[in-house]
Formats: sequence, structure tokens, C-alpha cells
Amino acid sequence: MRRRARAQWPVLAALLAVVTLGATLLGVCALLVTRSASLALGVAAGQTEAERTTVTAYASAVGGADTATVTEATRDVLTSALAPFPARTAARASSVLRPLPGREEDARTYLSGVEDLPSRAALTGGRWPAAAGETVVLDSTATLLKLHVGSRVAGLTVVGVARPLPGGGWDRDPLGGAGYDPEFTDTTSMRKFPAYGPLLVGFDDLIAGGSPLSRLEITARPDLAGATPATLATVAAGVRAADSRLTGALGERAQFVRVASELTGTLGAQRHQQDVTEAAVLAVATLGTVLTAVALALAGRLTAGLRAPETALLSALGTSRAQLAVVAVAEAGLIALLAAAVAVPVSALVHSGLSHLPPMAGAGLATGPAATLPQVLAVAAGALALTVVLVLIAIRAEAPHGERGRRELLARSGADVLLVVFAALGWWQLHARGGDTDILQVLAPGLLLIAGAAVALRLVPPALRVADRLARRSDGLPLPLAAFEAARRPQAAAAGLLICLAAATGTFGVAFDSTWHRSQQDQADLAVGTDLAVALTTAPVAGQGAAIAAATGAAVVSPATGRGLAIGQWLGDGDPPRLVATDTTRANELLRGRPPGDEDWAGATRGLAPASPVRGVPLPADGTFSLAVTATGDIPLVATPALLLQDSAGLRTTCTGRPLPADGRRHAITGCLPVAGMQLIAVLVPVDPGPGYFSAGDTSEIWADLRLPGPVGDLGAWTVASARPDAGRVANPALTGTGSTLRMTATAQLGGSSSVTPTLVATAFRAPDAVPVVISQRLADGIGVRAGAELDVLVGDTGVPVEVTGVVPAVPSAPGAAAVLADLDTLTRVLVASGDPGSPVDAWWAGTPARDDVAALHLGPVTTRAAETARLTAGPLNAGLPAVLRLLVPAAVLLLLAGVLLHVTHDLRDRAVEVARLRGLGLTGRQIRTVLLGQHGFVLLPLLAAGALVGALATWIVTPLLVRSETGAAPIPGVAPMWPWAGEGLIILLLVTGCGAAAGIVAAVQARRAGAAQLRVAS
Repeated sequence: MRRRARAQWPVLAALLAVVTLGATLLGVCALLVTRSASLALGVAAGQTEAERTTVTAYASAVGGADTATVTEATRDVLTSALAPFPARTAARASSVLRPLPGREEDARTYLSGVEDLPSRAALTGGRWPAAAGETVVLDSTATLLKLHVGSRVAGLTVVGVARPLPGGGWDRDPLGGAGYDPEFTDTTSMRKFPAYGPLLVGFDDLIAGGSPLSRLEITARPDLAGATPATLATVAAGVRAADSRLTGALGERAQFVRVASELTGTLGAQRHQQDVTEAAVLAVATLGTVLTAVALALAGRLTAGLRAPETALLSALGTSRAQLAVVAVAEAGLIALLAAAVAVPVSALVHSGLSHLPPMAGAGLATGPAATLPQVLAVAAGALALTVVLVLIAIRAEAPHGERGRRELLARSGADVLLVVFAALGWWQLHARGGDTDILQVLAPGLLLIAGAAVALRLVPPALRVADRLARRSDGLPLPLAAFEAARRPQAAAAGLLICLAAATGTFGVAFDSTWHRSQQDQADLAVGTDLAVALTTAPVAGQGAAIAAATGAAVVSPATGRGLAIGQWLGDGDPPRLVATDTTRANELLRGRPPGDEDWAGATRGLAPASPVRGVPLPADGTFSLAVTATGDIPLVATPALLLQDSAGLRTTCTGRPLPADGRRHAITGCLPVAGMQLIAVLVPVDPGPGYFSAGDTSEIWADLRLPGPVGDLGAWTVASARPDAGRVANPALTGTGSTLRMTATAQLGGSSSVTPTLVATAFRAPDAVPVVISQRLADGIGVRAGAELDVLVGDTGVPVEVTGVVPAVPSAPGAAAVLADLDTLTRVLVASGDPGSPVDAWWAGTPARDDVAALHLGPVTTRAAETARLTAGPLNAGLPAVLRLLVPAAVLLLLAGVLLHVTHDLRDRAVEVARLRGLGLTGRQIRTVLLGQHGFVLLPLLAAGALVGALATWIVTPLLVRSETGAAPIPGVAPMWPWAGEGLIILLLVTGCGAAAGIVAAVQARRAGAAQLRVAS
């Protein structure tokens, strides 16, 4: 055995190289799904937005004597739930309402303590409270109560005035950070009274003061840096148990106790996303292993052919088949051992190299070379399994020719059928799967490619016979002889499966990588819906659009809406329908996501926007309005005016005045014009009986004179009407303008059986009867409507009629959701005409931004299309797939070239005598090379073309089923198979060139050696 190894070391080295390559590929994949996967989960957890990892505890009705102990116990529960990670806590609390001295309207106020107050509000004067008895008030409260630094209020000294910062959590303040609510409802007594506040004091002073708390909120933010799967599982279990632990710890000392967090759901989603990536990596690893096994089978077959005379001699000398099998097993075991010994360090080095290249390096997954137990086991198992192929081929070669021929015929007749059946079953599994993955789905890509290669291989002999018939028409000798030899020797296609499969694998790998990246980009585009989106955490204010435009340099900035929508006909599962609205006149510049069909977004949204923009009354910054309302009749009336204003970015904000008695006196309305360039575009005046009065149906003449801080101008485009739906409550509405005064008059019917408040609405635009909308395919299927249908939906508390003008696969920013896309201008017009001037805007969208410097504005979470694409394509949870694809394509090329070189070498060695006879017949060395190259070209080129065709078909058939979203479901939008012609052309050219070079070198050597000596040896 040792002498044979020395004599046949080139053959054994080739076998060792193939086994080592396959084992190395398995080792790298094992490291990707173990070491890199564990690191990826920790990196992803550490990079998760703070809002998705915070854990917040809520408690209400805390007695004054228990505030300190409840606060301490709540902190302990949160920090222990987040162990072993360190956590930073921040608390805020509000006292119960207390009387506000010095106010005649039975006003109330409350104290609030916020631990990180300087990060949630900005001082406009004075300083932060530093001792008990000191307070800071919001600027709106200071204005209404005429407070300043040094004033006394509710027994406290005002030491500062502040304004709330966007994103500071003021939505959880009892008054929402507004500083004043004229009709605040006390949830305990259900009474309504004016409320001012908060009076901001030090959190520790509030707790130590013994004031009962109406609400307590403590937030814990863990530092997840350096997390591992085990520690993440521990913290997830701790957070799940935190709610019951807190309830038990606080007992009767607090009510409505709960713990809320997105942390467990976030960690679960990341684990699932990692499982999806691991399944794809394993599928690629399986494909590489199948390709290696085919290459090894070819090498083993050629080796068995080389050793056939030796085996026959040993059999003649009395060596039994069992003894030959023992020798084969020993030789294969030695090859497996050597291959594993080499593959373990090589795979560690290759994995380390991949981790230092994009996308893994950019995702924070760079690691040094290191061996792990799963990697060693994978390498050892792979090497052992591959060498079993060698043993089976060696034992098969030792069988009698007749018996082997019968087995070959039987196997060959059924193998292709079985491959096709299993491939079809794998495709069906991929097609029918949900979010989980089973073993057949992992094997499916390899089964489909090898089945396609086997079927394509069946077409080679007929193609060679056709080429032979065509070549015979040539007048020369080399070409017909090459075609004749290729067609006459079907064993010349023995390497066909490897060649075809390697070409299919290489082209499929390139196409899969391109398709996967394109799908992730499409998903990111649709998920964000625009280039840059800012989700507002507080109500929008005038001037924000200009600030965003300056910070981003965007070509277009528009307010947007993304909120829930109530549709009576919707009975679908999951989340309720969503409303998405923005400026559709700039649809192509704003909207992102794959447009429907052959249209662009401008075409898909055509007809949603009004024919002309709104032109209101331009007004100067910091101007003041004043309103005087006069009414006839015996019942005192109260009017609560609402002014709708629009800034230069198209944002519409509402300035609502305090309830004013309809006594003819003029009342100022301030703070409505904070920036320049604003326009008044609508005025709403609802009229109700005064407090304590009831009307059984009285009629009153109403005059409302609104004085503007500028001239009224032309009112030709203005209209005045009753708020929809017109229940006959307002008659004879009229609008006139003189100088700087707008006068609205009407006859209002009060009280009676209708609960509708008479509301006079004057607008600088005409509102359509219904809002034209485009709906998603899911919503259309769910409620069974198509274009032209009319629906009634509920936006907030206002009923809005809509008309469906089209159906799209998905609405931008709402992938897979039942969604409605509308124009924001049209929607606002209909809402205002229905008596609802409240702004539906909760986001800003920017198209084609030059930068994303929006965080400093503190408006809310910022999402960019580029960042979302990078997260999906190069994030830590997804980086393993493009990395292993980067390894698969070179492996396919190397295995193909190695197989071609081995096959051509052995084939020409076996035909050395035939080549010598050609020389004896008078053919020159050049003609012999032409014959040999032509023969192999007739075989190799069709096989490479067939492999490329199989790769293309697999791309169109399999890739849409392999690419998944981060949840494991089918991506939205659907996968569009990509065939990158440049990349595919390059790899095909590389394969053709490599195969031609291998065949050419061997043919040249064989032609040079051909001579009479070989004929004498043969004789």
C-alpha cells in the first residue's frame, strides 16, 4: 500500500484536495451558523434602538406614605429582571390634582418630577429646581398664568421656565405637555375643570414630600453589549416574569400595576431572523457538499480505472474482494484523516478572512481564526462521508463486469426519475412552507440543481450525434474526426454531471446573490416608503418642514400620515387597516417601493390630489388674532374657535382658542403664528349652550368677527358652510371680508333631539364629497372591492367617505398590510369640511436627501431607506448568507476545473495509442491538437451551456422561494429573479477559458509525446 501510494501520489493528492475542499466548505459553514451566529445575535441586540429594549413599569394611585418604598421596589424588580446586564433607570411621576389658588374657574394643577428633565425640556429662562419648594413651569403655562422667574404658585417659587422637547415623553404627561386643558376630565370624579401644569419639581423632592401620586413610571434601559444567546435567553425570561413579580412586590400599595416592554418580542424576532439566515446558509452548504461529492465520484471513478489492471492482477494472485475492500477502506480513512487535519485550520482561516470582508466586517462580526467543536465535528463528518463515496466506488469497481453492468443499467434507468421526483417534492415544500424550515427545504436547492443537471446530461449524446452528422459535411479531416470521436465515445461525457452541475451552481450562486440583494432593497424601499421618514413623537408644529429641509438638503419634504383606520367591512386577521397619506403631487419624488405593473407612483396616484393648491390669507409671524362672537336668543352661547393655518412646507396646524362667550366682546387668540410664511386657510366656529344651560331647539342668529394680523385680501376662493354631515343645524351661512376682518354669519339651531354641535366652517378651498384613494391588494381582497367602490371609513373620530380609484400590490410604508393611500391635502380638506380641524400628521417624509442630520431636531425616530437596506443586506443577522455565497462560487469553479483536468488527463492517457496511430497516418501535431481539442470542445461547451441554462431556470423557479423576509415569511414585495448578465457572462467566460486551457495543455503534451514508441509498446 505504501509503494502504491508513492507511485500514485498525484492521484491520491487530487483525491485529498477534493475531500479537503468539501470539508473546508462545511467547516466554514459550521462556523457561520455557530460562532458567527452567536456573535451576530449579541451585536444585533446591542445595536437595537433603545425604544425596543427598554422595560417600563407603570403604577397608579400610590399613597403618599408609600411613594418611596414603591419607587425603590419597582427599580429593584426592573434591574433584577434585566440581569445579568447593567441597566440605567429613569423615573417620572405626577401627583394627584390639587386646587390652584388665585383662579376663579375652580382650576387644578399637579406636581411632576422627572429624573432626566434637562434631556426632556429646554430652559427658556432661569434654572432647574435644586431644592424643595422650587419649581419650573412650561412656557405655555407661564403665559396663561402670567408667571415669571420669582413668581409664587401653589406654594412654590418659580425658578425657571422651560419648553418641552419633542421626543421627551411628554405624551405621557397628564396634559400631554400642552401646559393647559380647559376641560380636563378627572377620571376619579368624572368632573371637568381647567387644568394647568405640570409644576416641575425635583423627582427626589416629590417622592420625599409625601404627595400621593396619580401615576408613576420607571423606565430601565439595559446595556446589551457583549450579549450571548444564553444571556439573552436569561433576560428575556426575566422580563416575561417581571409583571407578575412587580404586582406581588407592590401588593396593595399601588393600583393598575404593569410592566411593558418590546424587548422579548424584539429578541424573539432577531432569533427567528437568525434562523432564516442559518437555513439559507445550510442550503448553500448542502449544495456545495453535493457538488464536492460529484467531483469526488468522478475522481474516484477515474482512479479506479487507473488501478483496474493492478486490481485484476491482485485478483488473479488470489486476493479476495474482502481484502481489496479492507485496503480501500484503510486508504479512504487515511485520506479522511488527512483532509480533516488540513480542513480544520484552513476553514478557520477562511472564516476569519470572510469575517474581515464586507458585509461581515461592517456588521461587527470580524473574528480571528479559531477552531470550535461544532466546526471540528462538521469537518470530520464531511470528510468521512465524502470518503465513503471513494470506498463505494472502489468496491463497485471490483465487482464482475456483467454484474456491475446490470447494476449500472438498473441504477441509471431509475436515478434520473428519483432525482426529478425528489426535486419536485423539494420545490413543493419550498412553495408550501410557512415561516419554519425543515430538512427537505434545506436539501431542495441541491436536489433541484442536480436533477436539472442529470436531465440536461441526457441531451448531450443526441446533440453530439447531430454535431457528428453536421461535421461530416466538412472537407477537412480534423473537425469530422473530432465530432466522430466525441459521438462515438459516450464515456467522454463521464465528467458531464460534474461540469453541468458546477456550471449550474456557479451561475445560480451569482444570480441568487443578486436576487437576494435586490429583494432586500425592495423590502427596505417598501417598508420605509420614502427616502427618509421622521416619526413624530409629539404633534407637529409650524416650521418643522423647513427645519427638516435645511437639515437634510432634501429635494422635497412633505408631512405624512401613517395611522390606523376603521373600515366597517374589514374582517381580516391581524392589525387593522392603515391609512397612509402624503403629498401625491410629488409621488415619484417621495414614494418608494416597487410601483405596480408598468406604472410609476405618479401614475398609480393620479387623481388623488386636488386640481389646484390652497391659497389662503398670508399672515406675518407672531401676529395675534381676535374674535368677537355675537348671538341672539335668551340662552347664553359659547364658541370654541379653531383656526387652520398652513406653513411654507404644506403643514396644516390648528390653533384652538379658549371657549368664548358669545357676548360681542373681542377676545385675543395668541401663539398661532410662530414662523413666517403662514397662511390662514380655514376657520371653524362651533357653538354650544353655555355651561348649565340646555336648549330644546332654540334658533339663534350668529355673527363671528375674526380680526387678522394682516389684510384679508381676495376671498373669491373661500366658501362657508355647515360642517358635514349637514343635519340642518346651520342655515344661511355667509362670509364677508373687510380690511383685516372676516365676518361669518349664520342661523344656528340649538339643542333638540340632535347631538350634533352647530359648526360654521369657512375654508379657502372646496372639499370633494369623497376622498379618492388607492388601496392595497390585501384590503381589496379582504373587503371584496375593486376600483370604483365607495366606502365609509373612520379617521380618528370622524367619518370620511372614500372612493377607490385603484388597487396596488402594497402601499408604501405598509408592506403586507391592508392599507389605504390618500393625498394629504385632499384628506385634510374633507376632515375640515366635516368639522375636524385636528392635524392627522404624525410623520415627515423627505425625498432624495443629501444627508440625514435630523437627530439634533429631536423630532422622533428617523428611518432612512439607505439605512434599512444596509440593515437587511449587511446587518449582523443577515451577513452570513452573502458571505457563504462568496465562498460557493469559487468552490464551484475550482471543482469544475479540477474535474475537467482529471478527466482530460485520464482520457488522453487511455487514448495514447490512438493518438500515436493518428501520427502514423500522417497527421501533424497541430492537426492532432485540433482533433483532441475539438473532441473535448464538442463535449465541454454543450455541458457548460446546459449548466448555465439549468442555473437560469433554477434562478427563476427556486430563488423566489429561497429568499425570505426577516420574519421567515414570503417577502413583500414579491421576489423578482435577477440574472446579472455582466457577472454571469464573466463566470461563464472563466469556465470556458479554464476548461479550454486545461484541455489544450493536456492535448499539446499528448500530441508532442505521440510517436512510434507508443505503437511498439501497444504491439
